[in-house]
Order: sequence, then structure tokens, then C-alpha cells
Amino acid sequence: MELNKILDYAIMADETAKNPEVKSGYNINEKTYNNYLSNDSFAEFVEDMKTNHPVAYEMYGKGGGKELEERVSGKNIYPPKMASFGSSSRMIYNMMKDKEGFLFEKKLPTTVGGIANLDGFIETDEKCVFVEAKCREPYTQKDSIYERKYEDLYRTISASSTTSVACKIEVIDERKMEVKFVSGETEINSFDMKQMISHLLGVATAYLKGEFDKKIDFIYLLFNPKLIEIKESKEEIHRIYEQTRNECNSVDFKALFKVIVEYLQTVKGLGKEKNKIDIVKNFSFRLCDQSNMNI
Repeated sequence: MELNKILDYAIMADETAKNPEVKSGYNINEKTYNNYLSNDSFAEFVEDMKTNHPVAYEMYGKGGGKELEERVSGKNIYPPKMASFGSSSRMIYNMMKDKEGFLFEKKLPTTVGGIANLDGFIETDEKCVFVEAKCREPYTQKDSIYERKYEDLYRTISASSTTSVACKIEVIDERKMEVKFVSGETEINSFDMKQMISHLLGVATAYLKGEFDKKIDFIYLLFNPKLIEIKESKEEIHRIYEQTRNECNSVDFKALFKVIVEYLQTVKGLGKEKNKIDIVKNFSFRLCDQSNMNI
């Protein structure tokens, strides 16, 4: 069985043991997906969200990921993403749904191309907090083929003496390139560096456009599988979790953020009048898990 599904089942066993009212087994097209909430349990989950957290319901309903809908792929129909026991969206929603002012599915234009979709956001009197959540994602194969619209930025990052992050590019054709990321001597394989750069682009763009003017607190919420019981492939799951943490911790995100701010100002002409030193000085990054994320 794939590692991500093994983790799903471990989370399912932990959750249903703590809350027997939650049932597993989503039935669709005469097939049962046991690593998902049952149809009734998911319907109750959605109804509770709609009734008690309508802003979250609207955000997930309008989100690009279509988290609450059954998914169609060719002739096949699959359960909603958020019905998965290993859903990152469901994890952060359950953790933060009662936090006043917390928003889900925050969309930020990147200027370079596309939209950065962050899992959570909250603005307080002192700071803006952005959250990216990961649960089962580190345990799946990642595609290293990207669109070339990011090529100029990646080459700028690699050429900079400010950050130790490098993007090793091999051009495939006029539209595609293969990219391997490294941080110093550390190869980045489990941590999603491509997505993280996109998120930092979105945050930097928002600040340079004047949408926010406070301290920036970026939280990377990584599910810790060591906090639940895992029977199958435990050592491998723990190994990949530690590898993801180590890859993340190898990066100086303040330095990387500085390079991205400079790129947007000098190459894209965005917010040239703003003091990049103040923006970068107010940036902080935290790696957290489900036991220690404080806002």
C-alpha cells in the first residue's frame, strides 16, 4: 500500500478511537474508500461547517481545490478531497475553525504568474499570519517538471549570494523545464520548495502592493506522524517526516524572502518606493506541527 494511504488509515484509526461517532468508508459508484469519512460523517461535517462556520464554508466552496465536492476524472468519480482523513485542509480547519478572524483558502497573486493558494490567514493588530498545511503530501511522488515562467526567478535565486538555495534547471522545450532544488549541501526532495517559492512570491507581492503593512509570520504546519500510532511502514513514514523537517530547516527563509522581494522590485518594478529592509526585517518563518502551532 502507498505510504500516503497508510498514513490516512493511521489517522483514521486515531480519530475514530477518540470519537466513535466519526465513521469511515465513503461509498461512490459501488466502490468504498475506507481512508475517507463515510458519506454520512462527511455530510455531518459539511453541515456543521455550513451552520457554525459559514465563512469557512464559503471559502472552501469557492476555493480552487473544490474541497467539498465529489471529483470527476474521466469516467471516474472520487470522494471530496476534504473527506480524506489525511486532508491538510481538514486538518487546519479542525485546528483553527474556532479561532476568531481566521480565514481559509487565502489567494495571493504572485506577479510572476498564477495564484498562490495558502491554507490559512489571520491579521491581528501586530502581524499578518500566513499558514501552509501539509499532512499526507510529503509521502507522495513530486513532479519536477515546471512551466518556464518561473525560470528567470529561479536563475536569480541561484545566482544570489544572499541565499544558499539553488535551482538546478534543465530546459526541456519552449514551455517546460525540469528543476531540482538544493539548499547548501541538502537536496530538497520531500519539502515542496516550488510551492513555497510561489507562496513567498504571493506574500511579497501583497506587501509591495500595500495590501498589508505589518510583521509577517509564515507558519509551515507539518503533520507529525510520531504523535499517533502507526503499525505499518512506521519507520519509513517517520524517516520521510524527519527528512522533510531537515530539508525545511536547511533553508534560511528570511534570506530567500529577501531575494524574492528584490526580484519583484528590480525586475518586475513592483513597490520600488517601499523599503525592502523593513519588509524583510519583519519577516519570520516557523515550522510547526499539530501540537505546537500558536497564533
